[in-house]
Amino acid sequence: MRFVVERCQQNGNNLVVTGTTAIGTLKGIWNSDQEPVPGQTYHVELQIEHPSEIQPSAALPCPWVGLVSDTVLFAGLCEDRDSEVYYLRFDVDWLEMLETEVLTAPKEIGDIVSFSANWHNITLYPYSLF
Repeated sequence: MRFVVERCQQNGNNLVVTGTTAIGTLKGIWNSDQEPVPGQTYHVELQIEHPSEIQPSAALPCPWVGLVSDTVLFAGLCEDRDSEVYYLRFDVDWLEMLETEVLTAPKEIGDIVSFSANWHNITLYPYSLF
């Protein structure tokens, strides 16, 4: 996914990055030898540890991602599923996998799936398209 870095700050041994995607703001730990530059656009993949189900809100658009205090909220569209994983679409270049055990009730293709994670449990892995 495309990610525009807004802010970087050192937190112990971790570089914490806040930035925007096409659908909202997120924050997490940067995992790269190259420090990002605020204002620059990067392509990143996420690793989300310890996600928690939340109830979708009719007031929020889908797909959507947002930062509330230390929590990143996600709302994605279930594009596919198998017995272990939901494939959630957030943008044309952003697909996340969420283990089925995270959700209390089964979801079907086309359903909105909402979950959250503390930014401490989100790692951003930058990659190059070239």
